[in-house]
Amino acid sequence: MNNFKSKYLLNNYSNDYKELVIYIRNIDIMVKHFLLAILILLHILYGYTIDIRSVAYSYFEDDIYSSFVNKFNKYSIENNLNITLTLNLFTPSNFSANTVDYGDLLETILKRKNRKYDIYFFEYMYNNRYGPYFIDLKEYLPKEHIDLYSTGFAPEIGTFENKLVSLPVPETWDELIDTSKYIMEKEKEIDPELISFNGLFDDSEMGTCSLFEYIYSCRDSIDSPFPSFNNDTVANAFKYLKDMKEKIASNEQFKESTLYTLEKLNDGKALFVKYWNITPNPVYKKSIIPGIKRGISGSTIGGESIGIGSDIGDKKINASIKILEYITSKEFRKNFTLETREYSTIPSLYDDDDICEVVDCEFMKSIQFVPRKFPPEYSYDEYSRKFRSYIYKFLYGDTPIREALNEFDYLNKFYSITISDTVGKYYAFILLFIVAIMIGSLVLPLKSDFRKYYRILYPDFWIFSIFGTFLMLGSCHVGFGSVTVIKCHLRVLFFSFGVSFNIVPYICMLSKSIHLKNKLWKKIKRNSYFILACVLLIDNLLYWLILMNPFTISKKMTKSGRNYERCRAVVGINVIAFYIIMIFESLIVITTLYLAYIKRNDEHLKNDLRFLIISLYTTLLSIILIVLMDIVNINDYVTKFILFEVFYTVLSTSNHFIFFVIRPIWLYNKKVDEDHEYMKAFRSSAIVVLNSSNQKTNSRASNSHC
Repeated sequence: MNNFKSKYLLNNYSNDYKELVIYIRNIDIMVKHFLLAILILLHILYGYTIDIRSVAYSYFEDDIYSSFVNKFNKYSIENNLNITLTLNLFTPSNFSANTVDYGDLLETILKRKNRKYDIYFFEYMYNNRYGPYFIDLKEYLPKEHIDLYSTGFAPEIGTFENKLVSLPVPETWDELIDTSKYIMEKEKEIDPELISFNGLFDDSEMGTCSLFEYIYSCRDSIDSPFPSFNNDTVANAFKYLKDMKEKIASNEQFKESTLYTLEKLNDGKALFVKYWNITPNPVYKKSIIPGIKRGISGSTIGGESIGIGSDIGDKKINASIKILEYITSKEFRKNFTLETREYSTIPSLYDDDDICEVVDCEFMKSIQFVPRKFPPEYSYDEYSRKFRSYIYKFLYGDTPIREALNEFDYLNKFYSITISDTVGKYYAFILLFIVAIMIGSLVLPLKSDFRKYYRILYPDFWIFSIFGTFLMLGSCHVGFGSVTVIKCHLRVLFFSFGVSFNIVPYICMLSKSIHLKNKLWKKIKRNSYFILACVLLIDNLLYWLILMNPFTISKKMTKSGRNYERCRAVVGINVIAFYIIMIFESLIVITTLYLAYIKRNDEHLKNDLRFLIISLYTTLLSIILIVLMDIVNINDYVTKFILFEVFYTVLSTSNHFIFFVIRPIWLYNKKVDEDHEYMKAFRSSAIVVLNSSNQKTNSRASNSHC
């Protein structure tokens, strides 16, 4: 009994203990879940971080971008922005290519829209190239922030101590030449390694910079804009540059690269060194580049642009805008300039006393910046390379300066054939001669001996066909002169309506000579105008589709430099409508050929059909060649003009000359009675139908009789 009691107490105690343990465990789990929920909530409220990825290229490992990133991330933590900026920096040590290849890499990334990066650092010359892939910062940045950069040279690029203390620093190119000659004459035996002026006109982007700033330093006055390349100012400037090179330097010295310049800066073995704004050897003193006159100078703008991808989502765009606002703020730029001595594109900073203590503000204000502008149709790298190559043909070769400048000027022009050109004069004469013959041929139907050869068509259909011929000739006339949107539309209008008016009358003629028992066919035969009206209605509908999305002018850039403009359909509906018109007009010709094929064995029409088939094949071949010409890439604008005009001329005149002129003359010489043969053709067909109809009637009568 006692034993049983003790067992009962023990078991009861064990059960209570187990329940207590389970209860404690449940509380522990609940507490853990509660704490986890609080942590998650805190993370959501305060710990969510947006990662913004940026990419840049730098020639040097010690770059400014890393400083931007570090400073912003520190600023983000201090202000609880929950934004982390990371940088993928390409340098010569981890990227074997150059800035051109880096530019191609960026364009590939942007075109694929793979959102690999959010912020892009790139040279300002590529604004046109990358601009379409970036957001418009004006829609995101405050106006007062943008106004910081509204003056100075920033708008041009964003929218897309000398030991010889006894001599003054040259302010003009004449003074630089005189000073160099004087010192080199005295020093050449003491220091044979000494050079006068590095030039830095090498075959790299540095050479392009040197050429642009030199031209700008030779303008007529300080207020003069960058001169055009085909005027006397630029020609005389380059003649002066070549004379300077021969007096104080050499081809080899002017062609030396950046490395050579840096060596001279380090060893001090050059009187004058032209280079970017860097901390120089203490033996040198910075000065602005000389000019052709006192007070005139020129300095190429070099710098980076910043772009934010347009397809990264609103959350990342807003985070990127905060980064951009920070690193372009006046306070940040001021502190950055104080730390690094780097110049800023905010002009008002050079009125700040703190800045002027570490930076020569007066020197900065005296710099006359010039951007490297180029036609947006070109790739900048290709344009820059061609620019250098043409100028260097004169500077280092024997090409006359006018010839070199004219070759380069071709890059900036778009050419077309006009009546004043040799080709234009010849073609205009040929065209006028053809028109004169065509007008003269209109008297043939009025002559009694030839009148019967024109009865194959009704007089009104002859008028329609001839009207179509002259409409198509209008396509030839619009080929002269510069390309305009109106001319693009006129050429399509003249072509489509011209072919329809010219060919459809023959469909009407052939349909009358083909006698079928189909009721619809009989109605069509009785209403010839219905065919022409339907065709013209379709032409109108297709042409209105093109007018809804007008043509644009495409600029064709060629290797020869003879660029030209052409009509281009860029919107899908416009392209489709254009090719449907070409197909539709081809089908009109093919339909006429098919009807002529059906009647090919007609004894009374074979003479006419022989000429008609030849003219139709010529017309169809011309249309095919015109379409191919539109597709094929032709670089020479003269060749393109000649081929297009020849094909349009053949298209316009072949049917008229073959069927309207040559056919009657041939039949007249053969003494063929066209009027008699024509009546036979239509009567014989009618008799066949009538006999067939009578046979059916007789057959029915016989059957009923039986």
